[in-house]
Amino acid sequence: MVSKSVIFLVLAFVVIGHRDSSARRKPDDSHLSSASLQEEEARSVARNFEVQKLAGGVYAVIRKDLPGFMVDANNVFIINDDDVIVVDANGAPSITKEVLAALRKLTSRPVKYVINTHWHDDHIRGNQVYRDAFPGVEFIGRTTMREYLPGQGAINRKNFLEGAPRFLEDLRGLLVKNKSLGGWDLTNEERASYQSDIRLAGFVLSEGATAETILPTITLEDRLTLYRGSRVIDIRHLGSGHTAGDIVVHLPKEGIMITGDLVVWPVPLVGNPQSHPGEWASTLDKLRALHPSVIVPGHGPVLRDDSYLKTLAEMFASIAQQTQAAVARGETLEQARKSVNLGDFRKQIAGDSPVRKALFAMYVAGPAVGAAYGEASAKH
Repeated sequence: MVSKSVIFLVLAFVVIGHRDSSARRKPDDSHLSSASLQEEEARSVARNFEVQKLAGGVYAVIRKDLPGFMVDANNVFIINDDDVIVVDANGAPSITKEVLAALRKLTSRPVKYVINTHWHDDHIRGNQVYRDAFPGVEFIGRTTMREYLPGQGAINRKNFLEGAPRFLEDLRGLLVKNKSLGGWDLTNEERASYQSDIRLAGFVLSEGATAETILPTITLEDRLTLYRGSRVIDIRHLGSGHTAGDIVVHLPKEGIMITGDLVVWPVPLVGNPQSHPGEWASTLDKLRALHPSVIVPGHGPVLRDDSYLKTLAEMFASIAQQTQAAVARGETLEQARKSVNLGDFRKQIAGDSPVRKALFAMYVAGPAVGAAYGEASAKH
C-alpha cells in the first residue's frame, strides 16, 4: 500500500528526463526506434496542454492531464505592448521549454516578469528557462518564498526524490494486479488515471534532482501593482490557504483572476501542516468579492463563474468550525477525524468518481482536518 505521506510528496512534480545521447557506440535500428519512441512520448507528455485566449493579449496554458496524484501547473501569458508577464512556471525545465515555444508562436516580445503564485515545485522548477532565455528577467513571489525554498522546501524536495521511486513501483504493481489503492478491482477511470500518473512521474527522477531553485528577485507582503500601458496587473496576497505564500494575479479591466493553488479542480490540494484551512475560506471570500468573470485555477480548466469557489469556501469554513468544536470537546486528532462530517461536500466535489473520492480522502478529509486541528489546538 502506498503511504499518504509519500503520495503527498509526489503530488505536483512533473519532470522530463534526459535520454541517453552517447556517441561512442552505434546503436542498431531497433535501439534507434526505441529511443525515438521514448523521446516522442516524453515530448507528448510535456506538450499536453492547450493555449486558450482569455482576452486581448491574455492567454491561459491549461494542462490536459487526467485527474490524479500527479499534476503540473497551468500558466498564463500576459502580452503587453513591449514585454510579457508569465504567471507560474512548471515542474521541470523541459516542460517550460515547450510552454515557452508556445509563447514564441504568439509573440517575440521578451518576458520581463515571472510571477510564482506559491513555492511548490510544479510552479517554479521551470523558472530557469526564463532566466536563461531572457537576461534581466525578474521573478516575483511573496516574501515567505525566499525563506521557505532554501529551508523546508529543500527538505521536502529531497524527501520527494527519495520517495517517488517507491510510489511509481507501487502504482505499476497495482496496474499489473488490476487493483486500486483501495484494494478493489480497477475501474477504467482509475486505470487511465494511474497510467497518466506514471507517465508524468516517470520524468521526475532524472531532471528533478538537478532543476535549479530560482528565488524571487522582487517580493511582496500584501500587494504589488504593475502597469503596462492601459493594463493593470494587481498582484495580491489575500490570505493564506494552500500555503502561507499564496498570491493571486488580478486583471481588473479584463475581469480575470489567476489563483494558483488556492483553487484546484476537481479536488482541492491540502497539505498538513503547510495548508491553512482556518483561513482558506476567508481568503476565497476575498477573492470572490473582486467579482472575476474568468478564473484560472492552479490546476484544472478555466472557470467562468465562482460557484466552485463558493463550494470550497463553505467546505473549509465547515472544516474549521467542526474541528474547533472537536478541540473544545477535548477530542484527539483521530477522534476529530471521525467526528468531522464532510459527507455532503464529498458528494458535491467527488460525486461517484472513484478517482475523485480517493483524491478527496487523501487531500481533504485527512490533511485538512489535521491542519485545522493543529491551528485550533494552538489557540487553546
